[in-house]
Amino acid sequence: MGIHARFVLWILVAALGQTLPAVADPVAAGERLYRDGIGVDGKPVTAIVQGDVPVSGTQLACTGCHKRSGLGASEGGKRALMVTAAALFSPQAAQPGSVVKRRLPYSDTTLARAIETGVAVDGRALDSLMPRYRLSRADMSAITAYLRTLGTQAVPGVSTDELELVTIVAASAPAHEREAVTAVLQRFAELKNGGTRNEQRRADAARRHPYGERHARGFRHWNLSVWALNGPPSDWPRQLEALYAAHPPFAVISGAVGDDWAVVHDFCERRELPCVLPLTRLAPERPANFFNVYYSSGVRLEAQVTARSILQGEDPTGARVLVVHPDDAAGRAAAEALRQALPLAAQANLVVHALAAGANQSLQDWQKILASARPSTLVAWVSASQLQGLLQADAATLPGRIYTASSFTDWQSLRAAPALESRVLHTYPYTLGAAGGYQFPREDVWLKSQGLSGLDPRAAAGALFACHATGEALAGLADNYSREYLIETLEHMLDGTNMTSLYPVTTLGTSQRYLVKGAYVVRLSPEYGAARFQQAGWIQP
Repeated sequence: MGIHARFVLWILVAALGQTLPAVADPVAAGERLYRDGIGVDGKPVTAIVQGDVPVSGTQLACTGCHKRSGLGASEGGKRALMVTAAALFSPQAAQPGSVVKRRLPYSDTTLARAIETGVAVDGRALDSLMPRYRLSRADMSAITAYLRTLGTQAVPGVSTDELELVTIVAASAPAHEREAVTAVLQRFAELKNGGTRNEQRRADAARRHPYGERHARGFRHWNLSVWALNGPPSDWPRQLEALYAAHPPFAVISGAVGDDWAVVHDFCERRELPCVLPLTRLAPERPANFFNVYYSSGVRLEAQVTARSILQGEDPTGARVLVVHPDDAAGRAAAEALRQALPLAAQANLVVHALAAGANQSLQDWQKILASARPSTLVAWVSASQLQGLLQADAATLPGRIYTASSFTDWQSLRAAPALESRVLHTYPYTLGAAGGYQFPREDVWLKSQGLSGLDPRAAAGALFACHATGEALAGLADNYSREYLIETLEHMLDGTNMTSLYPVTTLGTSQRYLVKGAYVVRLSPEYGAARFQQAGWIQP
């Protein structure tokens, strides 16, 4: 081959390499573009919105509107179109059990036209809020390849008329939490299954009626299993994988394994398995967290609220704060969260004392700790038994403010001298009860009606709301059973929900995974039961 021919061939190869770079896995590349707005070259793609506003793909990734499931979301009276493979590429007849509407199927060519120019398959213009993306040929091939797979995978734990659901417990969890979770979920599933046939019959009749429902609500029989983990947490991944292989569920509801929920969290993320509102005071902090939804960050939230209250009441440059906590995962996490929530000037005056896990402190032990630190504020994140020694002290020898928190200390079963109790500030994220009434009316009435009023009120209320939330979200899926869509439905449904009386304030936005983001700092009253805590300000750090 002559020099001229070799030069021309080199030019052609270079040009092809620039326009169609090799993509080892176009579906994976398309998934990254869809979720993160990153092209096959590793750089953010670009787009135009509202006719002339340039944006980066990372600012307006497809998941922002169409969601990870591809089934879309509504906002401000508008709903993003569904972009699953079934919605885009198959002729869709309007089906009672599907939210996918009838229209012409897309081809690769018409899909590229819609993405780049905003012209739909039927020739109409898409909403101006839909970005007009500037994609290379390789990017377009990748996103098309991914969309042709979106929603096509078989969903574990779902059959024509049944759903496989589980809850997870372990002996390391407090006994009252395990008991509440298993008793409430089993009873809820029994009631749910008893009414499913009538619910479906009513929904079918409503669809036939001209003024009935405009969309289907999905109902399935719940097959509820309890996964009981044994032994040390280091062996739990093996047990979870074995249980999953034998019996893959659609979702996990509630659960109680103690302070090692991070093991279950990682398993659920790895298996892309939704886990709805487990009982844990130590919710993991993970940058990648899609499938786990928690009540709150637990001890970390209470620490942040405590830090805000300390700063509101004292000069942070002069206050000497002593934190006493058990030397375990929850205690260490709380102490670190408090330290990070304080400004540097206050951190310099922070003294942390860790107690041996499970060790009880005598009056003399407390006196030594206080004499060494000489605090103006004491943060006592300890159990009721560990606090007993301090309660014997002369109040005149104690700091002016003593902080406790609901994750560590139960003041409803604990009493101290009025002079000491008057110094206590208790971080409490739950609804405050009134004398003579139910503290959590929505949950307490149900528990009493089912003969379950002997369970721990908070744990039982938490398990019950997890059931209600999951049940409503599942019904709203119609026949579009997608694990991602379940989580997205919960995001939308639980934002400011009034479905529970367990917490006074609940919010859950897109990509948020903590339902409760604040707590009260309450004073103690001499009352028993629901009126133990006096009304105080809600602090949201």
